[in-house]
Amino acid sequence: MDTSKLEALYQLLDEAVTLLQTDLDVSYVEALTETIQNLAYEGKAQQLDGLPTDETVAQLNRIYRKMKLDEETREATRKLIQLGFIKAIKSDKIQANHQMTPDTIAYLLAFFIDAIKTDKTEPLHIHDLAVGSGNLLMVVMDHLEKRGNMVTSEAVDNDDLLIALASNSSHLQKWGEAVTFTHSDSLQELLILPSDLAIADLPIGYYPLDNRAEKFETAYSEGNSYAHFLLIEQHMKYLKEGGWGFFIVPKNLIESDQEGVFMKWLNNHAFLQGMLELPESLFQSEQMQKSILILQKRGNNAEQVKEVLLGTIPDIKNARKMQGFLAQFNNWAK
Repeated sequence: MDTSKLEALYQLLDEAVTLLQTDLDVSYVEALTETIQNLAYEGKAQQLDGLPTDETVAQLNRIYRKMKLDEETREATRKLIQLGFIKAIKSDKIQANHQMTPDTIAYLLAFFIDAIKTDKTEPLHIHDLAVGSGNLLMVVMDHLEKRGNMVTSEAVDNDDLLIALASNSSHLQKWGEAVTFTHSDSLQELLILPSDLAIADLPIGYYPLDNRAEKFETAYSEGNSYAHFLLIEQHMKYLKEGGWGFFIVPKNLIESDQEGVFMKWLNNHAFLQGMLELPESLFQSEQMQKSILILQKRGNNAEQVKEVLLGTIPDIKNARKMQGFLAQFNNWAK
């Protein structure tokens, strides 16, 4: 889709969301979630107990008809939703752990998966236990489906608004029953199928429920444990033997493991195959910088690579260096 058409669609989306936000007196992201739901299911505004008003419903339905999203590609629809969520981040001052994974990082992760999981006819099942708004999962699924794989996934998040947004976005992008969404604390026992791939842009910080955390090998002996350590362990638990995990993590992940619990768990259950720092230019400060962690679950003939891939991904805008890096990654993957 050309930029001008996307901008025109976004103007209509923003008009509809703002209209609903004003009428219902809710946050922008709540109005966005309901708008996407309306568009995904029959393309008509829903009314409950007289809200929104009849006048607003009529205005919304006129806007929805103008948008004609049935004629748009899945990628165009996803980008439209992304623009809406970017507006929500600014309007509602959404905290960092709830923000959307940028396309640049999502596409890089999809490229890494593409280079490692080379069979384009293999059915692939994915899980993301910190799915948030769903942008990372949708990018990866779309990439794998376009190259020929039949893709299914299971998505979990403990934030009711974000999981609703992700679910509605998935329906609007016509994924149908290919994705199953669960609103739950991801560190509970989960009823999900073993997966070929685990992906996640992990929330950073401490997990407050020590009685639940203590069941994990990556829990600290005293005080709160790191949620991102626990979530990596949980993701890997639900992988098939030999399955791969691709995680967006803090740059200082290994250094922050002061009790050594993460490395001890890793040595018993997974192979650290790669860890690549994302370019500083993608982040507002060095403290916010992240890396992509590549793990493989032990079993099913999985082996530690002779050379763990470590380093820094070059600035995305430097085409020559980026091309060289991607070629180097492909050679390593082979």
